[in-house]
Amino acid sequence: MSSVVVMGSAQQLVQPDRVVVGLGLTVVAADAATALDQVSERSVTLGDRLAELGFTSADWVTDGVTVAEEWEYRRDQNTLVGHRASTAITVTIDELDRLPRLLRLAVGDAGAQVRNLSWQVDTAHPVRHELLGRAALDARRRAEAYVSALGLRLGAVELISEAPISTGPAPMADAMPMMRAMKAGGAEMAVSAGQIELSAQVHVRFAILPLGG
Repeated sequence: MSSVVVMGSAQQLVQPDRVVVGLGLTVVAADAATALDQVSERSVTLGDRLAELGFTSADWVTDGVTVAEEWEYRRDQNTLVGHRASTAITVTIDELDRLPRLLRLAVGDAGAQVRNLSWQVDTAHPVRHELLGRAALDARRRAEAYVSALGLRLGAVELISEAPISTGPAPMADAMPMMRAMKAGGAEMAVSAGQIELSAQVHVRFAILPLGG
């Protein structure tokens, strides 16, 4: 039996539910121990400020600590100028109005650098489920347009997959359509989350029937 494979898609803009902030702390000192001590002091200060704002240990994570020699190119040669100690912290903020104060305290009190902002939408957001159905309907509309133009008739669904479907024979599968949350760009002060585009894509294989068959 002949078949047609199509990809359906759906998109919608939604307000983000949270923002993930990447903060960096780095210090250059004459020796490794001093550099590590200073960056440790700043990390403690940053942790204290997070606690003051109501963040718990579950809201942020230390991404790593590094200590390495710091070299600069001076007078046509590499020169050891000290040691750099660095650490990074990722903070998840569910109450978006806390973001501006967090940034000010992190930069002003702890000397942190803001490395990135990532706006996110909760996995349980109801729009995600709506998009799945809309993507499937879009796939059917596309398939109907193809077969109608060729004087044929659309048959039953043979396969639904989040991955591209081979044009050869394939067994039935119980697969869910793919859902993607597209990252919004970083925000400037004053902070505005704007909207994030959620999109769903689904690949569907339909049987093709002869017209009037």
